[in-house]
Amino acid sequence: MRLLLPYDASADADIAALAEEILTAQADGDVQAWIDGALTERAGQSAPDFYITALASQGGYDFSRYAEKLSGVIPALGAAESAASKERCALAWIAASGTVPAECTALLDQNAEALGIMSRVFGLHLVNNGVSSQKYSARYLCDYLLSQQCADGGWALNSPYGDPDVTAMVMQAMAPYRADGTVFPALERGIAFLSEKQLETGAYKSYGTENAESTAQVWIALSALGIDAMHDARFQKNGHTVLDGIMQFKLGAGSYAHIIGGSESGLAVQQICTAYIAAGLSHPVYLLRGEPPALPQIAQTTEAAVTTVTETAAASTAAGSSVPHVTQPNATLPLSTAPAGTGSTLTETAAGMTETASAQAESSSTASDTGTTVIYTDTTAFVTGSSYKTLDTELLTTAPPDTPEPQKKYPYRLPMTAGAGMLFAGIAVICFLRGKRSPKTYLTLAAGCGIVIAAVWLIRFDTPEGYYQTETKGGGTVTMEIRCDVICGLPGSEKFPADGVMMQNTEFSIAEGENALTLLYDAVKANRLQIEVDGISGDVVETAYVRGIGSLYELMFGDLSGWTYTVNGERPPVGCGAYTLHDGDRVAWLYTVNL
Repeated sequence: MRLLLPYDASADADIAALAEEILTAQADGDVQAWIDGALTERAGQSAPDFYITALASQGGYDFSRYAEKLSGVIPALGAAESAASKERCALAWIAASGTVPAECTALLDQNAEALGIMSRVFGLHLVNNGVSSQKYSARYLCDYLLSQQCADGGWALNSPYGDPDVTAMVMQAMAPYRADGTVFPALERGIAFLSEKQLETGAYKSYGTENAESTAQVWIALSALGIDAMHDARFQKNGHTVLDGIMQFKLGAGSYAHIIGGSESGLAVQQICTAYIAAGLSHPVYLLRGEPPALPQIAQTTEAAVTTVTETAAASTAAGSSVPHVTQPNATLPLSTAPAGTGSTLTETAAGMTETASAQAESSSTASDTGTTVIYTDTTAFVTGSSYKTLDTELLTTAPPDTPEPQKKYPYRLPMTAGAGMLFAGIAVICFLRGKRSPKTYLTLAAGCGIVIAAVWLIRFDTPEGYYQTETKGGGTVTMEIRCDVICGLPGSEKFPADGVMMQNTEFSIAEGENALTLLYDAVKANRLQIEVDGISGDVVETAYVRGIGSLYELMFGDLSGWTYTVNGERPPVGCGAYTLHDGDRVAWLYTVNL
């Protein structure tokens, strides 16, 4: 149930009380018993690990039982767990034990570059908390993340457009280095991006869907950077703050939904609780062992570098945009003034990203020896872990030559309507002859006749061949495929296609202005695949979120697994219900373990 009245975030709301409300609801009033019982039983799973990490950062509880359980769970983690999930377990182990177990080094070394941005983000969290490695330093991981910043100032998994959720998670990991000269400009641009992407409700969208988790992640990032999201003017839209945005998803005491109007989501509850806790801390919530050492400098300060940052900020201000600043430890920075040690410029960074993008576009495929890569081919792009595959370019077609007219496609409607009228007319005559001439009798017969006729016209009776037929719609043609290559060979993947192909690259007819969700519906219908979609309210489909296709659902292969889509090799910045297709588009629905 959505709250109709906005939460009064303009007042000094008691965020700690909201966090306590969630903990009380989850723990049935006894948080320590909950930690020792229900959470410890599920140690190594996403929500329990994040609860423990946030609570340990806050302090006040005993986590020894959880640490002991994790010490047995972590060595048993197998291939079904994503790299980021294993690193998350290591972070929770550090939080629960209060030490840095030696095994965390192996987890970092084996997983930091296994899944692109997310495995680097969690790898950096481990380094920030004292995990030592000969392979990965904070400088190395930060430099990779800096190189992945999009031209708009955000970060994304495999798109040229930033995503608020991914951006927030990257900034959380780099927040301890906000005083560093190479990190500072990137964080400034990231804050500007998050400020721009905030909705009028105070919440955030991730790939077209306004949701609680993305809003919580942004709040966690702002808190990590020392920004008061409740009062900072850059994060107040139409009088609404991130807290107002989160309150849209509140269902009751300690209960929150993923999307507005949805049912309770355990993931949403956990992430919102972490955001509430983070807002009350004086340090980043994922920084458990004090400030990490400063990053080694890779360039010297230049006057030109500082001038470039300042001029860029001035240009943004002149254009009417809000130019952010990052609060450094024990220092207050003026608006858009780079700290000493700035060794790179925004212009150079943008140029480097442009050259990288151009190089990718010029080649038919892009290979990397580490991480997650987008593979560009003649038909589409897809994400893999450490191996790369070539897509089948064979096209199938499902479009018949002509679109059947309704009266031809459902020829039974007119005769059945006439038959129903005649039947009820005959019954009325019989009633009249038998002396049953009450008006109530005839009204009942008329109502019954109307119901039958309505059913005839509203219910479509199709043969299997007729139902699964795809119509020619007159707006051009596109191609689409549905794949889950990334799970091939993993435990639990046996019930899905061995080659990872749920639907081969197939040609479909589209209508003018048709969106990617409608195309997906046509595709699963034509191929008799199951689908589950959330976030649709009446005719409003812009917030649609695809949870499962072909019985393959989000979270089945790790915390970051789920469905995503690309168009012409790029991941759009909006959800499938809001993306308008054009003639010749190449669409791919891809299951990934690195959402």
